[in-house]
Amino acid sequence: MIFKRLTFFFAGCLLMAGFLIAQNVEAAEFDYDLALQSSDIHFSQEVLISGETIRIYAKVRNVGNKDIVGYVSFFRGIELIGNSQAVSVLPGSADDVFVDFTVPADSFNIQAKVQGTEPADQNSSNNESQTTLIVPDKDTDGDGTVDRLDGDDDNDGLTDVEEQAKATDPLRADTDGDGVNDKADVFPLNAAEWQDTDADNIGDNADVDDDNDGWSDSQEQSRGTDPLRKDTDGDGVNDPQDYYPLDPLKSVQEQTRNIFQPPTNQATTQEPAAGNQEGPIETLQDLQNQLNDITGSAETARKLEEQPIEKLSEVVEKVSGSSKKFFSLNNYLLWLILAIVLVIGAIVLVFLKTRKPGQKAMDSLKKEAFKAAPAVIQTKVKPSLAQRKLPPNVINLKDLTKKK
Repeated sequence: MIFKRLTFFFAGCLLMAGFLIAQNVEAAEFDYDLALQSSDIHFSQEVLISGETIRIYAKVRNVGNKDIVGYVSFFRGIELIGNSQAVSVLPGSADDVFVDFTVPADSFNIQAKVQGTEPADQNSSNNESQTTLIVPDKDTDGDGTVDRLDGDDDNDGLTDVEEQAKATDPLRADTDGDGVNDKADVFPLNAAEWQDTDADNIGDNADVDDDNDGWSDSQEQSRGTDPLRKDTDGDGVNDPQDYYPLDPLKSVQEQTRNIFQPPTNQATTQEPAAGNQEGPIETLQDLQNQLNDITGSAETARKLEEQPIEKLSEVVEKVSGSSKKFFSLNNYLLWLILAIVLVIGAIVLVFLKTRKPGQKAMDSLKKEAFKAAPAVIQTKVKPSLAQRKLPPNVINLKDLTKKK
């Protein structure tokens, strides 16, 4: 049994050796022969993605008996890829060449040819080879995952299944081309609309009241409120119902009242709280307290406190018209004014009585003045030196001169 197995083993070895010898004898029939096979063409990566640049390799074998040089050219159809690459191959050896190639969007195949050999190739039947038809993969969103393995081909936030349900394009992030991705676009198939703030199925571009608060967008713009927010100031009251839509601290209209009168809606028996008196004003300090409470401003209160009480009293009297001190019996200024008025009246009466009919008032006054002048004006004349009487013991030098 063992002998039979050994016999079959040696017989097989002899047959294999004979086959190899026969092949060598056949290959060596040509001195100059470069060969290419389909398996000798390969790419730098297994997955070919449209738009990516890859590298194509080819292995050229010398199956002749002598050295040979030549060129290898790569083609897609009839289009030359890159430049032809030179090869120089020893007998029984191979040489590798390559070119860069951008993967197209459609299917393709690559052909490699041996050309321009020196000396001339003696067997042209094995000088070219071609790959099978290649269908490239696509990576639409460029995230490194090909579309056939990517659940969201356009990377717009919607899966391909969701895009099919919405009838949007799974290969376009913005199907309608309005600048808003399909997931964020409320109207992904309408290029004129993409937002619906109040969710009334009317796009904001066509909706006259985007936030549906009762004010149109133009009214909101004129009032300075936000047409995309029902409650602009965020105080819990919608803009149309908010008397102060831009003030988050108040929304109801404030009632104005006379600060010098007690409030009408307060019971008379209610005692005012300390520091917040609402009763009748009895002192200037009460008035100042009420002014501070009404303004509600610390800055205003500080300014009022800095004003002198006398000045505040004058302001209150001028504004309210309630000054009674001027007409008081103790006001000496009032009596002085009355006296002046009475004197002026008396002078006018005297003047009217002394005036004659048909005579001007000034002429009458002049005549009266001239009549009274002689009685009033008295002229005093100084006596001369001769008329003066000298004492007995005084000698008149002038008389002595005359006698001589």
